Amino acid sequence: MGRKKSLTEEELFKATRELLKKEGIHGVHFKKLSEILDVGRSTLYEYYRSKEDLLVAYLRGIMKEMNERIEAISCQLPANEKLKQLLFILLDHAQIHQVERMIRDIQTSNEEVASFYQSKLAAEHRKTYDKMVHWIEAAKSENIWGEKVDTGIIADIIFHAILFPYKSKIGNQEMADQLFQLIEFGIQKNGS
Repeated sequence: MGRKKSLTEEELFKATRELLKKEGIHGVHFKKLSEILDVGRSTLYEYYRSKEDLLVAYLRGIMKEMNERIEAISCQLPANEKLKQLLFILLDHAQIHQVERMIRDIQTSNEEVASFYQSKLAAEHRKTYDKMVHWIEAAKSENIWGEKVDTGIIADIIFHAILFPYKSKIGNQEMADQLFQLIEFGIQKNGS
């Protein structure tokens, strides 16, 4: 039986992330979290009223972290390097997409909070997408990339790379590297 102890948000979110990865939304229960954290379930209820409230808070935390990393991309870098870093950050935070979908699918005890974070997430996605489009256009205008491929196609490949299942086999950095190899040089033999 779990003991009563204080938890940090970091410990609770780490356990939540592990459980989400392993079992998905329907596997996230306070009983399982309490076992992972070696605490009583009542300890978890001191922090969140329900798993839904926990998931909304978790989403808020990973959104904040992702946005801070995107904002930290150096403006001194060439546009294509900014885009490569952005892709890696998106891949590294792919769970946002999963959690956002989960929040839409669950009944939260605080509908207003869930709705707020859904709309905030949509606004953040738009902001990131617009920044990405700007950097793609900059790469083209700086003659780093050619004009032939439509900006929207490039943006969609980068933005939706989080949905590519193969990334779990090769890792986020390798996925970002290979996607950029593909985007910048194509797949022709002389493109390597």
